[in-house]
Amino acid sequence: MRLNFHLAPLPAKLVLLATFSLPVSMLVAAEANVSTATSGISDSGVANLGEQTLLLTGQISSVQSQSFMVPKAGKAWRYQIQWMLPEGSVAEPGQTVVIFDKSQIANQIEQLEASLLRVTAQEQSLSIDLTASVLQAKFDVKQQQSELEKSRLDANVPANYIAAKDYAENQFNLMLAGSELSKAEQALKEVLDKQAASKAQLAIDRRRAQLELAQALNGLEQLELKAKIKGPVLYGSDPRSNKKFAVGDTVQIGRQIATVPAMEELEVVAWVNEVDVDKLAEGSPVTLRLDSQLSKPFTGSIKGISRQAQKQPAWGQSNWFKVEVSFEADEDIKIVPGMSVLVSTGAES
Repeated sequence: MRLNFHLAPLPAKLVLLATFSLPVSMLVAAEANVSTATSGISDSGVANLGEQTLLLTGQISSVQSQSFMVPKAGKAWRYQIQWMLPEGSVAEPGQTVVIFDKSQIANQIEQLEASLLRVTAQEQSLSIDLTASVLQAKFDVKQQQSELEKSRLDANVPANYIAAKDYAENQFNLMLAGSELSKAEQALKEVLDKQAASKAQLAIDRRRAQLELAQALNGLEQLELKAKIKGPVLYGSDPRSNKKFAVGDTVQIGRQIATVPAMEELEVVAWVNEVDVDKLAEGSPVTLRLDSQLSKPFTGSIKGISRQAQKQPAWGQSNWFKVEVSFEADEDIKIVPGMSVLVSTGAES
């Protein structure tokens, strides 16, 4: 299902539209003092009608919404938008809303899979080689133990039963066999230590490769953003150019490219210039008109004004304060998040 509605135009355009939708009393006052009304329209898109009456630009928003940001996946710092659900379409929970280009991280996954296979094969090969080395070292120890026993038997023959030369040679062979056994035992210890260290290092390498692969696979999933709530898809805009994001754009990580507001708990979010913010007060009544339904005004009240101003690069160098407006609308007025709204301070008589 796709909902058609007017998206929020530039502030100056809204002011122009508002001129044709003002109450009769306002128009009469404007005709009585054209210069005052004209000077009350600032370049920021906020009209100052009289001393306290302001006309603000706003948009239907939702208290509950889901933002879609460019994820930090893989090593890249920006990603290209490959596909987006058409703006205005109602997203269902679990439905894909945005897909980013996955080619770079897919190539990384192929490399990581090959690396994991290589580490696993290396671990198996080295394990076989080390096992063979350990077996050989153990065999050498047993062989030297046998040589030592043989030399000990020869050395135990009393000197008065054999020639002095043979006796001395037997004693020397006993010492030599003992030395060779010590060398063989030391070699076995070194082989066992090497086996343990190599296995530990290979286990670390394998675990690292597994974690990197798991992280890359998770990043691949993150490049496909899904809706968690039901609501219309609203595209975000580049804060500098005010141009809406579209398929094919390359956007840096952390940038909000779309929003899905819930259909319940709706409110109006408007912006007031810093020079006019003192003319507003929380609880003050306002009159609202949808840009698409100017002939059907409805009432609301200011429920919050931000304490800190924000820059809107596309609107010039001025600072802007966020204004939240609660409202009550008749059932015959079709209201959907994303619709542009004209906010007139003061209730309509």
